[in-house]
Amino acid sequence: MAACSICVGVRLMARAFALCLVLVAGMVQAAPPAFEQTLAEGVALRQLGSLNASIEQLNRAAAQAVEDRERMRAAGELGTSLLQSRRLDDARIQLRKAYGMAAGPERAGYALMLGNLAMVLKQEREARQDYEEVRALVGPVPSFLGLSADLNLVRMAPPEEQLPALRGLSELLAKAGKLTDAELAALSLNLAHQAQGLGSEGRALAYPNLQRARSLAPKPGRLQVEALDALARLYEDEARPHDSLALNAQALEQAQQQPIGSVGEPMIALEWRAARLHTALGDPVLALAAWRRVVDRLEALRADIPIDFEDGGSSFRQLFEPVYMGLADGLIKASDGRSGAAHDALLREAMQVVEMIKQSEMQDYLGDRCTVDEVKGGTATVIPPGTAIVYPLIFAERLELLVMTRAGPSRFTEPVPGAELRRTAAQFADQLRNLNPGYIWNARKLYKHLLLPLEGLVAEQSIDTLVVVPDGALRLVPMAALHDGKRFAIERYAVVTAAGLSMTNTSRPAARGAAGALLAGASQFGSAVDRLLQTSQGRELIASVEPERALNTAGDDKPLSTEARSVQERALRESLALPGVTREIDELGSMLPGASRMLDAAFTVGNFREAAASGRYSFVHIASHGIFGGDARSSFLLAYDDLLTLGGLQELLLADRVRQHPLELLTLSACETAEGNERAPLGISGAAIKARAKSVLGTLWPVNDDAAVRLMVRFYAGLAGPDQPTKAQALRQAQRELLADKAFAHPFFWAPFSLIGNWL
Repeated sequence: MAACSICVGVRLMARAFALCLVLVAGMVQAAPPAFEQTLAEGVALRQLGSLNASIEQLNRAAAQAVEDRERMRAAGELGTSLLQSRRLDDARIQLRKAYGMAAGPERAGYALMLGNLAMVLKQEREARQDYEEVRALVGPVPSFLGLSADLNLVRMAPPEEQLPALRGLSELLAKAGKLTDAELAALSLNLAHQAQGLGSEGRALAYPNLQRARSLAPKPGRLQVEALDALARLYEDEARPHDSLALNAQALEQAQQQPIGSVGEPMIALEWRAARLHTALGDPVLALAAWRRVVDRLEALRADIPIDFEDGGSSFRQLFEPVYMGLADGLIKASDGRSGAAHDALLREAMQVVEMIKQSEMQDYLGDRCTVDEVKGGTATVIPPGTAIVYPLIFAERLELLVMTRAGPSRFTEPVPGAELRRTAAQFADQLRNLNPGYIWNARKLYKHLLLPLEGLVAEQSIDTLVVVPDGALRLVPMAALHDGKRFAIERYAVVTAAGLSMTNTSRPAARGAAGALLAGASQFGSAVDRLLQTSQGRELIASVEPERALNTAGDDKPLSTEARSVQERALRESLALPGVTREIDELGSMLPGASRMLDAAFTVGNFREAAASGRYSFVHIASHGIFGGDARSSFLLAYDDLLTLGGLQELLLADRVRQHPLELLTLSACETAEGNERAPLGISGAAIKARAKSVLGTLWPVNDDAAVRLMVRFYAGLAGPDQPTKAQALRQAQRELLADKAFAHPFFWAPFSLIGNWL
């Protein structure tokens, strides 16, 4: 099935909300001009797609409201804008306020909105109650509000009942004489969208409803654009690319007659479809032009596109990633027929697009655009001699390696299916973290695909440092552990990773001799264990934690009984013990003159906050349990007394002193990423971004206590030594020392340590 637009449900909901509020507004008497003007401006901003500005203006309108009806309208409009921007709790407060002040059809309109909000939150019982109330309030005569509620009730019906119910509603719409053309068009579009997902019979029902919507929707206007868009989607789903492209072109022509903001989302869907169809029809020039247009439109609307859609899906996964990857693919293929400066320009543009992907993915992980936007614009063009930046891009049928060095861009193609590469990467990561001796086959297989193609360039340009910006499942793989059949990659060059060069501060560090350090660690834990057990992650902890340095999770989310909680708390206190941390902090403190230390009971969140605010540090080293899950909400570190979330880490490490003197390195020496979750390593990068650290050193899986202490001591000794190596080379030397010891030769011991960000 064709890829969806931003989200069809978002647009259907937005349309229903708009029409509901038009009905409500029509029942309200004129209010004072200042209020009316402010309210109208807020609504107009929403219709133009400027949700943040709309919310600001509607808050002003709410402040200007004097009469109850004014307050009702302001709350309803504000709730609508908040809902479309996915600020769900705030939306519910405003919509309930409007609902409580309304009566009759007005109350029905707000009940419909609350039902839609409950649907967004997957609260089916509440949604059903709201929709049933709408039907009771409007009575048996067909109306826009009643039919909207009926259509939404069909969404919750058993699958076998949905198509018959939609057929009945389609017949009712064909006979509904008291609805306006715009209302009938909107309802027909809603019905067609639902029917289209119900197989061939559903598509057959969708077609006449889409034709009705097209014939009734005002021209020109957004409804007309959406009707043509939906028809084009139907033909694309039925593998009729020429027919789909013709309708798509008509929709684009109609959209171009509207204020650009009012049709921003449909334009993204239309340009995206044009790019897909031109690609499928073998016209790469037109496809590339369409890919560029859709990315331009996405960037223009980025601030107002919610990170999460109303169906719970991610805007990154459903929208940004496939669009950006489509443009990157088009640019790479276009470079095939070019040479010289034109060829290089296309590859550089493709790398810029990949950076946009990485920024969007980090925003999605953190659930926060502002934090990422503040660190964007890294020194990506400053590449030192001896360094290669490698972008592996996994496509369905191949792997592309885009490489940037001081000499310029290069490209290498490996004909390995993406699914196979992901499977190999996941198997390899699993073998390493479980000390499996049979890892070497996958290590060599991945080397063949990822590093062997670069050997000529590496030799020609004397490359000694690879900075990899990994894609998807490749984030699970420590590139240093890849093997050419004779030796590991770490024996040939330093290998580090970056979330994206545009999010990396690549400035060179000042002289390290006088660098300040904050060392914090916990070999045992106090009230943090109790806090841990209050979280969903804590309730999921298995009774037998690995006797290493990390937390393992499994799946029970039920509250613990008092007795079970006491037993598990005692077991956790024992199993969470990190005896090597005391030695680690002591040895690091002795080699870093003037370092501030806090160990065990001294490592409280309050003490850490005070130390971060009062000192000037280049290094912050935290030796304590930590886990990074699939998003920032499931990621944390343990202090002695409490949990330290990524947001909390940001708050503690962004004191004025730290803002003026960014951290050179944040080390998390006992963290791990959730097993098999390819997004989890983003948490380590996210910690660096939150703390404004130029680099972060973390671990991909639970690390051996002795190996961790040895590596950390050797790593910092290298950094503080007279040779002043780069961080990448210092880590490489520390890893090679472990590798040379037969007791630690397996990559399980030395490979999980991952340096992310600034490698200098």
